[in-house]
Amino acid sequence: MPIDPFGLLGSAIANVVTDSLTAAMLALWNAGLWVLRAVLELEDAILTPSLGEDGPVGELYATTFWIALALVGLLMLVQVGVALGKRDGHSIGRLLVGAAQFGFVWFAWVGYGVTLVAACSGLTKALMQSLLNVTRWSEWEPWEPFTASDITNGTVAVILGIMGMLLWLAAIGHTLVMVARAASLLVLAAVTPIAAAGLVTDFGRGWFWKSFRWFHAAALTPPLMVLALGIGVRITTEPWSRRLKSAGLMRRPRRTRRPPADRRSSARSSDRRAGVARRR
Repeated sequence: MPIDPFGLLGSAIANVVTDSLTAAMLALWNAGLWVLRAVLELEDAILTPSLGEDGPVGELYATTFWIALALVGLLMLVQVGVALGKRDGHSIGRLLVGAAQFGFVWFAWVGYGVTLVAACSGLTKALMQSLLNVTRWSEWEPWEPFTASDITNGTVAVILGIMGMLLWLAAIGHTLVMVARAASLLVLAAVTPIAAAGLVTDFGRGWFWKSFRWFHAAALTPPLMVLALGIGVRITTEPWSRRLKSAGLMRRPRRTRRPPADRRSSARSSDRRAGVARRR
C-alpha cells in the first residue's frame, strides 16, 4: 500500500496545532485561577479595614470632628434665623432634635462604625462556613488546575480558555468591588460627622442619612456577596432529586390499586369469616 506523505504531514500539522491550542487555553485557564487566587487573598486583607483612632483615618478624625463642630454652630445660627422669620415651633423643634442627634453622632460614631464593620466581617465568615465550608476567601477552591492529559479535544480546550477569561473578569470585578468598598468605608467614616451637622436644619438633615445609608451598604457588601455565591454553589451541587423533593415538585409514588378480581375475592373471604363468626 503506497504511503501518502501529504496525509502524514497534514496529520502531524493538525496534531501540532491542537497541542498548541490546548497549551494556550490551559495557560489562560491556569493564569485566571492564579489571578483569582491572588484577588481572594487581597479580599482577606481588606475585608475588615481599621476605622478606629489607631487606623489610617485616626488623624483625620480630629480634623473632621472639629470641622463638624464649627459647621453645626454656623447651621444652628441659620436655623435660628429661619425660626425667627417663620415664627413657628417646628423650626425650633428641628433645631433641638438635630442638636441632640448631632451630639450622639459626635460621641458614638467611631465606636459604632468599628462595631458595624466587625459585625459584618463576622457575619461574612459565618456565611462562608455555612455555605462554602471555609472561613477565608483564600481557602475557597472552586476549581483545580488542569493538565494537558485532562483535555480530550480542541473544543474542550477552547471552552476552558473562555472560562479562563471569565475568571479574569471575575477577579477584576472582585477587586473593584472590594477596593471601592474599603475606600468608601474610610471616606464615609471620616466625613459622616460633617454630614451630621446638617441635622440641625430642615434643608441639611438629609446629608447625614444619605451618608449613613451608604456606610451601611458598603459594610454589608461582603455578606451579600457570600450569600449570593453560596446560594449559587448550593444550587449547582445539590442533587436534583433532593432539590425537587424539597421544593415539592417531585410526586410521591402512588399506591398500587388491586384489580377487581382481587377485590371480589377479598370481599368473599370477609363474608365467609363473618358467617363463621355468627354461627359460633
